[in-house]
Amino acid sequence: MTVDLTRIGKLHVGLVIAAGAMVAATQWGEPGSLILGGAVMGANFWLLHIIISALCRSAAHPDRQPQVTLGMVGMCLKLALFLGLLAALFMRLPIEGMSFAAGVTLLLVACVIEAARVERMRLKGVA
Repeated sequence: MTVDLTRIGKLHVGLVIAAGAMVAATQWGEPGSLILGGAVMGANFWLLHIIISALCRSAAHPDRQPQVTLGMVGMCLKLALFLGLLAALFMRLPIEGMSFAAGVTLLLVACVIEAARVERMRLKGVA
């Protein structure tokens, strides 16, 4: 059994919604900033998934060199785009930094939960 990226994405969305609702109910932070942080990481995760999928397909077929080049250009563009967008967001919008950081961290939490689930299933002997 391997880690399922689709499960990580779904778990991430659920965590962002739950955390946003909790922050809104308790007013311990800014729910909009938390959700924005989660959305930025979700979009980043989705783009990385697409780019890596293209690179893996091209690795299976070495005669497709242009796809490797396209994948690497896509990685560079994604990095520049996200850094530019984040800089613009922080300059233009009243984003609360700690809530944004909490939203960003929820993707890592989803990854750890999924990895722990897979490891637990492996230890149980479930294929």
